Amino acid sequence: MSEDLKDAEYSRRRFDMHYGAAPKIFELAGELRGRMTEAEKVLWDVLRKNVWQLNFRRQHPLSIYIADFYCLKIKLVIELNGGYH
Repeated sequence: MSEDLKDAEYSRRRFDMHYGAAPKIFELAGELRGRMTEAEKVLWDVLRKNVWQLNFRRQHPLSIYIADFYCLKIKLVIELNGGYH
């Protein structure tokens, strides 16, 4: 497969999973991953054990939003209430 086709396939998958999130949203999501709330830390500890055989991502960019937790397989977004929400 040519490099152009590989790049196009990667871009298509990235768009599907992130629904067109802008680079700035990715940057902000990275910052948020570095300073999770206590509630987010507790839930992340449960989700990352993967007892349901589902992969969750934390602080995941979706369009103009950043989901606290996201499972692509079942398209589930989990948002926690907190001081900055």
